[in-house]
Amino acid sequence: MSVPKTSTTEIPTKQNDSKLSGLISYLYPDDEQRRSEVRVMGDGPKYLGDFSLALINRTGAYYICRDIVNELPEYFAATRYWRMLGSNEPSWLVRKAFGKAMLAELGSLRTYSMGSRKRLGELPVLYFDPLYVLNSDLDARDIVLCHDVGPVTHTDLFPPDTTENYKEAYGLIKARKPGIVFVSEASKDAFVELYGDDFRFLEVIPLYVRTELTDGPAVPPADIKTPFFLTVGALEVRKNHQRIIEAFVKSGLREEGYSYVFCGPRGNSAKEVKVLGQETEGVINYGYLKDEELRWLYRNATAFVLPSLLEGFGVPPLEAALHGLVSVVSKHGAQREAVGDTGILVDEKSVDDIARGMLEAAAMSAEEKHERARRSEDYARSLSKQRFIESWRQLLSSA
Repeated sequence: MSVPKTSTTEIPTKQNDSKLSGLISYLYPDDEQRRSEVRVMGDGPKYLGDFSLALINRTGAYYICRDIVNELPEYFAATRYWRMLGSNEPSWLVRKAFGKAMLAELGSLRTYSMGSRKRLGELPVLYFDPLYVLNSDLDARDIVLCHDVGPVTHTDLFPPDTTENYKEAYGLIKARKPGIVFVSEASKDAFVELYGDDFRFLEVIPLYVRTELTDGPAVPPADIKTPFFLTVGALEVRKNHQRIIEAFVKSGLREEGYSYVFCGPRGNSAKEVKVLGQETEGVINYGYLKDEELRWLYRNATAFVLPSLLEGFGVPPLEAALHGLVSVVSKHGAQREAVGDTGILVDEKSVDDIARGMLEAAAMSAEEKHERARRSEDYARSLSKQRFIESWRQLLSSA
């Protein structure tokens, strides 16, 4: 991977030793061993990792960013969690309290001018989400990881405050022109359409597919019976649960003995989706499940259904492919990029078309399911964690 350099600004690849040493001493005042370890880490530039995302997010974005921090410690002098600095994530209670306070403060930071934002030291910062550039004085040496531009392009899927915060954050990014990393070509294309391509670099590093769910015991969750369709994802508007439930009813599959099962953490449509699930015969909501229960669902489902309204990359259907499942997904954006012709592509805004996709999956022969799942699984396994980490290592050592 080659990272193009800016044509207008000289970007240093190494930081001044005294500045790095000063920050290290500040972060680890009582731990000489840790100070020594950080000082001798590699020859590449050191970064401050802004992992404020970890205070409020436990979706796939969290796990991906956590792996960058944990697998590449030599590139991070420290990690920032909003106002906290250190090498360890805060406890659950601290996350709960600080997450709410952080969101409140980020809203107020929209009114700050660029010159009044404060920077912590002189190290370049890797922001694991565009939102958190509001918390600092962004400059061209920094790197921002962009999962998607949904809060700007799909304002109906997000609360108004979230949309306004991201618009302000992207405005700062456009003005300061740091390096940007995207998780898919679809996310990059959407960003460039809005903000152009005049940045230090625009790089795509596709996400990896977690394989740990495929190994280990499987235990059926309570009151489950086959056959059933499966959705795994946070209860967010963008995951399209309500249309999927309506499509399941319209398909007539319920009368043929099928159930529709969904599970995942709470999100911004949790209340509405739970109520609709409870009121709809044949629909089961399991909430957040243990890994062994999730494995059982993946291994025994008829098909995976997630025609999202917005995805940064489209990992869930690839995870399903590792269990031999064909997926019903959106024909637009990142999901199409992820599964190609191995999935059943539908119009995510059409209940009728989602129902058509579910019927197609139910009628598909075992041979065709196996062939589609095999091709999708091959692609999923090519998106390995090792490839992902090595791509980030190369970027951080050369950016």
